[in-house]
Amino acid sequence: MKKPLKNRLACAMLLLICPFATTEAQNVKQTATDGAEAADTTLTVGDAVNEAIAKAKGKGEKKIYFINGAAVGADFVGFAMKALGSDWRHMEVLGRINILDRYFPIAELGIGEGDHEGRDIENHFKVRAPYFRVGADYNFSKKHNANRMMAGLRYGFSKYTYDLEAAEPLTDPVWHATQPFQLHDLDGRCHWMEVVFSLETRIWTIVHLGWDIRIKAKLSQKHSPVGEPWYIPGYGKTASSTAWGGSFKLLFDI
Repeated sequence: MKKPLKNRLACAMLLLICPFATTEAQNVKQTATDGAEAADTTLTVGDAVNEAIAKAKGKGEKKIYFINGAAVGADFVGFAMKALGSDWRHMEVLGRINILDRYFPIAELGIGEGDHEGRDIENHFKVRAPYFRVGADYNFSKKHNANRMMAGLRYGFSKYTYDLEAAEPLTDPVWHATQPFQLHDLDGRCHWMEVVFSLETRIWTIVHLGWDIRIKAKLSQKHSPVGEPWYIPGYGKTASSTAWGGSFKLLFDI
């Protein structure tokens, strides 16, 4: 009879201990859960801080792809020259592709005009013809924030016709007869190269301003034997074998 009594006492003790053991197990489990959640929270905060630091370091920069879009634009120097009454000017548009934000193949198309009264021999020169240039620029800036310092090359070509007129008719020295000097639609063409240095900055999300200076050198030129043109569309004045130029561009990313 003693052994069953001992068993009953053991069972009673287990019944008394079990609620506390269950509660303690639940407390341990809850503590472990709270610790995991705290770790997850800490990890989340840490990730957010790291992301904020990364954004701060790369502020203003963008992810670079092989092709980063294209841009179109126009040069305002020629329009300003025309408004100011210059005897030569141009109207020019351009298009280019952005490769790796480093290389910029470009094409420029325009119309050049010249209307000049000679001061020495009092003749009149006039031309209006299209021209084009193709080439590429290289971006030397290390940051990819749309503020660029570039250098590049262009090949240019123009085929044109021009007029030469004298203010006074020519007089035959023997017979003293006069003949008007009016030559129209004289053929000419020119190939040239350009070295370009330019700066560009972004003024809005897709809007850029750029300006450049250029030095130009003729590769070949053909013109009428009666006289060289005073101005070649796209190239400039022909007073020497080299010419200087420049542009002020407004560009739009597309």
